[in-house]
Amino acid sequence: MIAVIFNPNSTGSSEKVARDFKTSLENRLPGQAVTIIPTTHAGHAETLARELAEKYDHPLIISSSGDGGYHEVINGVMQAHHAGHEAITSVLPAGNANDHYRTVQSGDLIELIANEEIRAIDLLMYAATQDGQPVTRYAHSYIGLGLTPDIGHELNKKRVTILNEAVIVLKAFFSLRPVPLVIDGMKHAYDSVIFSNIASMSKVLKVSENAQVNDGKFEVSIFRRRHKLQLIAMLLHASLVGIKQDKTVDRFSLLTVRRTPIQADGEIAILDAKSTVTVTVDKHALRCIL
Repeated sequence: MIAVIFNPNSTGSSEKVARDFKTSLENRLPGQAVTIIPTTHAGHAETLARELAEKYDHPLIISSSGDGGYHEVINGVMQAHHAGHEAITSVLPAGNANDHYRTVQSGDLIELIANEEIRAIDLLMYAATQDGQPVTRYAHSYIGLGLTPDIGHELNKKRVTILNEAVIVLKAFFSLRPVPLVIDGMKHAYDSVIFSNIASMSKVLKVSENAQVNDGKFEVSIFRRRHKLQLIAMLLHASLVGIKQDKTVDRFSLLTVRRTPIQADGEIAILDAKSTVTVTVDKHALRCIL
């Protein structure tokens, strides 16, 4: 069973990409039906992916989307996985950044599907509390707190070009503020803390030198609060040259001080004050074709 989930209200080409893919794959594999399924609301792709994984035996569930839509699909698939159901995922790049696809894809998707070239890659995962309840979310590419992830979110919402990139970064920058966190027992204000499984986010921010999606590790980049001019220079440097991660680990914990936004692949949630946030890596958790 092959299903493509798309957002009919996307500002991108989600529906067209899904329909074109259906035609091409059915031509390449006569007799193989491809079902395309529209979403109706935020979070619907997650529900659809879980239901498909529970209903069918090892379905291939494809997200025609950017990083955010695929984020929903993998979380739905992982919910089904914990209930004993297995599925394979893939993504058709139909969003703005498409960071995961650009980093992970290894060839023509239709040919990869025809040859059943399934890979197992790592997922990031964070556990914390939200509204007094424990919450666990998976991420295919990055998890972040502070300024850089929020600016990345702004970049994801717009069509980024060389001409407007700096303007977008600076406008978002002046509306944001550092986040207080307790790391290694010490409370400080941080401009940004990023946990990454890929080398770049939002097309233009290069957040890691050595990231790999199958090594059982993730990269941590930590930025203490700095003067605004220094922060602007750091953001532009991350855009043009890249930044060096502080460490490569398989587990990292911190404590929020106040209610704090956290972003995973573009999805933003608000964590509780005094919530312990533990980021881990689930090695080879995701079976995919990319």
